[in-house]
Amino acid sequence: MDKFNAENERVKRDYAEFLREADQKSEATVRGVEKAILRFEEFTGYCDFGRFNREQAKGFRAFLSAPVDGSKRLGNSTVLSTLKAVQRFFRWLSVQPGFKSKIDTNAIAYFNLSEKDIRAATSSPSKPSPTMDQLKRALASMPSDTVLEKRDRAVFALLMMTGIRDNAAASLRLGHVDIDRQMIVQDPKTVRTKNSKLIESVLLPLGPEIESVLFSWVNYLRDELRWQSDDPLFPQSKHRIDPEKGPVVDDLKRQVWSNSQPIRQIFKRAFAGAGLPYFTPHRVRNTVVEYAYLTCRTPEEFKAFSQNLGHESVVTTLSSYGQIPLARQRELIRNSGKSLGIDEKIELILARLGASGD
Repeated sequence: MDKFNAENERVKRDYAEFLREADQKSEATVRGVEKAILRFEEFTGYCDFGRFNREQAKGFRAFLSAPVDGSKRLGNSTVLSTLKAVQRFFRWLSVQPGFKSKIDTNAIAYFNLSEKDIRAATSSPSKPSPTMDQLKRALASMPSDTVLEKRDRAVFALLMMTGIRDNAAASLRLGHVDIDRQMIVQDPKTVRTKNSKLIESVLLPLGPEIESVLFSWVNYLRDELRWQSDDPLFPQSKHRIDPEKGPVVDDLKRQVWSNSQPIRQIFKRAFAGAGLPYFTPHRVRNTVVEYAYLTCRTPEEFKAFSQNLGHESVVTTLSSYGQIPLARQRELIRNSGKSLGIDEKIELILARLGASGD
């Protein structure tokens, strides 16, 4: 059976160009769509797209949900995203010259999953997040003797104080740090922010011992190395060959990281060094929201935290990162409706102050 269809390839190229130029989709999104369409082609034996029909749609949906011949079943979310991507492709194709009379638009609806399957694909158990105390413990356990170790600690401290996405942090430059205003300005012209948004993040007041980790690193780059605003905040590690030791990594390369993988490695080493389970850098965003729950006194304050994370709506913050830990959930529910005496109020205030590091 053929594994290539020249006409299909031409159509796919046109669609990829449409996604990039008209829909302004990222390269990662385009690659994901291309993978989904390829899955459909493989299922149909690379049949011409112009011969698309409802039986193909129904069969592909069933194949993804319960593949045959011992192949591994895809996850629910992958099934849903694949079907949606292929469905959108055929909707686009159905209005293209040469295909308007060929594509049965009613057949496109047969890619839909049931409401039950959609709920299964879009729901997942909550993932644990580190507490602020665990983050502080991990940071305190990180070594700080070499220049690379100082850089790694600065990365960890920055994520604690902002909840910045790891890919954005990896692309930051010195000019994005405003020490006087205690801010990180994520400028989408050079920072890899989600949806290319400008995000101005105020640093959380976690204490001078944490702030100094980041600020001393910034001052080292600016004052001792004489680096400028467009130089990387977190430069790559420099590899060299030592005549006696062989390959050595012990210096900085004046170039930003191309992706967030180095930050994930930093987090793995930090948590392992502190004897803690590994949490991804992205889970720190949940930690920041939990910190907001403990410290915010008004809706306006929580809105400020939401903006700090780059969210236009507080609903996004609550729905994506606002999961209350089970222990805290139980505490809130068990104590709901109870009036606190003065001693209990004082204890609660002291507990919150201790949790916030004040």
